[in-house]
This record gives sequence, structure tokens and C-alpha cells, in this order.
Amino acid sequence: MNSYIPGSSRKWYKLLFLGVCLYLLSEASAIFLPIILAIVLAFILHPLVVLLEQVPFGTRRFAVPKFVAILASFVLTGVAAFFVGSFLLLPLIIELNKFLANLPNLMEKFRLLTASLNEGAVIQLPSNLQSLIDQALSGAAAFSVDLLKRVLRSTLVFATSLVELVVVPVLTFYFLKDWRLLLARFVSYFPRGSHDKVNTILVEIGRVVSAYIRGQFFVSLIVGALVTAGIYAMGVDYPLVLGVLAVLTEAIPIVGPIVGAVPAVFLAYLTSPLLAVKVTVFFLVLHQLENHILVPTVMGGSINLHPVWVIISLLIGAQLLGILGMILAVPVAAILSVLLDQLWLSDEERGDS
Repeated sequence: MNSYIPGSSRKWYKLLFLGVCLYLLSEASAIFLPIILAIVLAFILHPLVVLLEQVPFGTRRFAVPKFVAILASFVLTGVAAFFVGSFLLLPLIIELNKFLANLPNLMEKFRLLTASLNEGAVIQLPSNLQSLIDQALSGAAAFSVDLLKRVLRSTLVFATSLVELVVVPVLTFYFLKDWRLLLARFVSYFPRGSHDKVNTILVEIGRVVSAYIRGQFFVSLIVGALVTAGIYAMGVDYPLVLGVLAVLTEAIPIVGPIVGAVPAVFLAYLTSPLLAVKVTVFFLVLHQLENHILVPTVMGGSINLHPVWVIISLLIGAQLLGILGMILAVPVAAILSVLLDQLWLSDEERGDS
């Protein structure tokens, strides 16, 4: 009986400690952004660090200390970011300012052009339907612009926060250097008999999330570059803005590419309806290329989720956290899928040997 009471008290202390930690986390929600950014950067840089740890020299490879490889990956990433910023950031800001300043004129031109086309059409659309179409297109364009403005505003706010600028690379460094140690430390807080199961779950979650983040990162960059080049070649205004918007909206599965295409079609329509048709065909072809070649090649089967569950997770994420919820919906759903597979189903039900 005496040995049981301390054990029972220890459980209550653990629950109390867990409750205090959850309360502190809920009150200090500002720390989530730098932690999430550091984790994302760690996942993206990890393959580069692994590559730099083994330097080829002729037919041999020389081992490089991990911290040196991490620092080298930071330097290479910083140099790449500097050149990208030098060549793209300033032209993007100039183009974005022109676009935002000209947006009211573009909306008015769109309204007049739509009205003139409807008046000259053989089949007149009902006024209610025409108004609904105008509102839908305007709303989609406004949503895309608002998304771009929010991201740029968040980037500027983040850039003005010295603490976060310092904390993110430091956290990234330690995540890359000591992730095995951190994982083992976290597992040690669970009962000894469950260490193997907890370790398996965490490794599988890390594999799924890291593959998704890296794949989504490269897919977004490739799609953004293709959109910028295609829009520029077709003579549509603001190709850099539309390319960056494509990069941002690619983070939202299924819905994002559609939202990213609407402003391009909208701007092309202001030049001529024929150009709008060409841009629409371009995005349809690009969407097929992305789904059947780009995503399977870059991302593979990193997240084994049916499109139905992806859509449901997007709806739930949008309801809870808006745009951020839609971006986080798929990786969170993938994590829940791993937990369900590992904790709900037995080894026999999963078909494990």
C-alpha cells in the first residue's frame, strides 16, 4: 500500500506538470512561429547537411564533422538567398506596388469589359447570374491578393523582430545537430515498456512530415518558376507577382492551384478574352503536369491520404485557423494517420510481421 501511494502521487504530479505546460504554451502562442519555421528549415536543410558530411575527393570520401556541415549548409543557403533577393526581391516589390496601386482601375476595367461583352452576346445572361459571376471572380482575385499581402506583411513583421531572426537559425542548428539526442530524451519520458513504440511513431511522423515539407517546397518553387515564365511569355502583366502567388498557393493542396490561377486569368481577360482562354489552357496543362509528373516524381508517396480526407482536413483547417489552417491541414492529417495506424491498429491488423 505504501509503495502504491507514491506511484499514484507521481501520476498526479505528472498530470499537473503537463497541465501547467499546456497552459503556458497556450498563453505563449507567439513562440510557435519561430519553432515551426526552425523545424521546416531543418527538414529542408537536412539532405544538404547529409551530403556535406561526406565530401568527395577523387574516388574517396572524407568525413566532415556534423557541425561544420551544418554551418556550411547555412552559408550556402545564405548565399543563395542573397542572390535570389538581389535579382528578384527588389523587382518583385516594385511590381507588387504597381499592381496594388492599379488594382482599383483593373477592377473597374473588368466590370466594364464584362458588361460590354454581355451586351454584345447572342445569349444574354440574367442579371442575377452575371452579378454572381462578377462577384465570384472579384472575390477570388481579392482573396489571392489578400493572401499575398498577408504573407508579405507577416514577412516584414518577422524581419523586424530581432529575437525571432536570431532564434530561428539557432533552433535550426540544434535541431539539425542534436535531433537524435532530442528524440531519445523525449522518448525517455514515457514508460520504459513503450520506448520502442514511441520511437517508431516519432520516426515515422518525422519521415512523413519531412518528406512532405521538402517535396512541397520544391514543387512550389518549380511551379512558381513555370508560372512566371509562362505568364511572361504570353505577355500578361505582373508575371513576378503571379509567380510568387503560385508559390504561396501551392502550399494549399487541391484548392491552392485554382486560387493561384484566377488572378492570372483575370489579368489576361483585361487584355483580351482570347488571352484569358490561353492562360486558362496553360494552367490546365500545368495542373496535369504537376499531378501526373511533378508531384509523383518529387514527393512520391510521402503522404498516403485519399483526396477525400485531404479535402475534409482542408475544410476543418480553414474553419479553425483560416489560411494557416489550410496550409497545416495535410501534415496534421498525416500525423493523425500515423498515430491511428500505430496506436489503434494491432500489428496483425496492419499486416506487420
